[in-house]
Amino acid sequence: MKKRKHRIMGDELSLEDALIILKRRFLAFIIPAIIIAPLGIVVVMLLPAKYSAQGTILVESQQIPTEMVQSTINSYAQERISTIRQRVMTRNRLLEVADEYELFPRSLGLSESERVTLMRNRLKVDLITTSAQARSSNRDNTIAFTVGYTDRDAGKAFLVANKFITLFLDEDVRSRTTGASNTTEFFDREAARLRDEVAKMEKRVADFKTSNAGSLPEHLNMHLNMLERARGELATAQSTTTQLEEERRFLETQLISGAHGDNSMGAELAALESQLARLRATYRDNYPEIVAKREEIASLKARMAPSQDITRLRDELSKTEDALTELERAAAPDPEAIAAAETDVETARNALSERISEETRKGSNDITGVQMEGRIAVIENRIRMQNKRIDETLAQIADLEARIARTPEVERGITALTRDYDNLFSEYQDVLAKRGNAQLAENLEENQQAEKFSILEPALRPDKPSSPDRPKLIFAAIILALGAGGAVALGLEMLQSRIRGRNHLASILDGQPIAVIPYIYSDADKKSRWPLAKPFAGKRGKHRHPVEQPEPAL
Repeated sequence: MKKRKHRIMGDELSLEDALIILKRRFLAFIIPAIIIAPLGIVVVMLLPAKYSAQGTILVESQQIPTEMVQSTINSYAQERISTIRQRVMTRNRLLEVADEYELFPRSLGLSESERVTLMRNRLKVDLITTSAQARSSNRDNTIAFTVGYTDRDAGKAFLVANKFITLFLDEDVRSRTTGASNTTEFFDREAARLRDEVAKMEKRVADFKTSNAGSLPEHLNMHLNMLERARGELATAQSTTTQLEEERRFLETQLISGAHGDNSMGAELAALESQLARLRATYRDNYPEIVAKREEIASLKARMAPSQDITRLRDELSKTEDALTELERAAAPDPEAIAAAETDVETARNALSERISEETRKGSNDITGVQMEGRIAVIENRIRMQNKRIDETLAQIADLEARIARTPEVERGITALTRDYDNLFSEYQDVLAKRGNAQLAENLEENQQAEKFSILEPALRPDKPSSPDRPKLIFAAIILALGAGGAVALGLEMLQSRIRGRNHLASILDGQPIAVIPYIYSDADKKSRWPLAKPFAGKRGKHRHPVEQPEPAL
């Protein structure tokens, strides 16, 4: 019930009721206010003064158009400021600045962590941005920022603020220069790596072409022409060999028919040759009759053979020709040895011709046979040379055909290697171009012509403290004192159950009073030093006086 009464009293309390309470509890209100207000003012006046020094750093744009030289530092100014702030406010650097300017005397007994915390709280970095419209866009809108430091000593605040401004500028130059230099070094390493890979790829291409030099695509037309010429030479050599063989057979027939005047042996040799020809047309060379006929022909020729000197010279010619053939077919032909062997062949041939001429001049019984044998020897020599040429031409044709057959495969291999080389070389050229741009950007940073921080306003020595704001604090202390007095008065009033005005009475009775009799001050009340502090509404009945015309009920 009591809670309900208090709630009703609280709900029905009006300004008139508050004034009534204030009059009744004036001393309870004024005494705390009088005590607290002076104490608050004294405390405010005793607060130590703090001085703040602040400088402004401007974010300057790049001096050279970005279309001509692109900087490698692409971070926004706001990001760089935050990064530099973290680097500047490291523990070691803050302690170095504190020791340099003796910000915290040893008599205070502060630990390193406490000093670092105090310096971080005293250092303020605030950004200056453009309009709200620019801030709404997706680009950096920071045009400047301020660096300030607060200290009880105006001189130290001024020195430390300028120190941190210098640290911000130096760290910005160092970070931008280092970043640009790191970018250039990265592209240097990439260019060196790609250069080595390009060199290796070039060596691979060269080695592949060297190992397949005979089947390169660019030589295909030349090989086709060479193959056509070789086939023509082969046909010519074969035709010449056929003609020489026919001539040799004719001479042998002539020799057989008239050799040594013995027509019977010549006729017999011709008959054997004819029989051998017929057998060879029907059977293979290893057929027994063919072998037997060859042996008979060889025996008959031996009986019809020329002189021993001619036979010996003919054998020597055959040996020298065989030796020449072996030298030419060697894996690593020796030009000097081949030239010497050719000279030996020519010498043996001349010796044979001279011997035949000598026997002819001496009036040999078979001059015609000797001449024919000499011609046959020469023809056989030419046949051997033609056969050698045919073998060489056949080998050349086989080699050319093999080269032409391998050309498509070699072309695919070269195409693959060339494609890889072109891609690698293109990447290398791209890296070189980027390296050049990075070098320009590094020069731009070293000359401080890129975006940079510059001092717009240095920190000045403060001539008056920045805190505390004593007028505001004194006003707040007075308001606090008055609030405390009101709280005390209201508390005392709430502790006592009394009727506080007509609204309170109406809420209790659930009806309006018929009349309200105001408080009438007696002579004693009027003479009292604290008239407002007198009890209200008849605490002492002798001070109450009836009124002749009561106030109408509300």
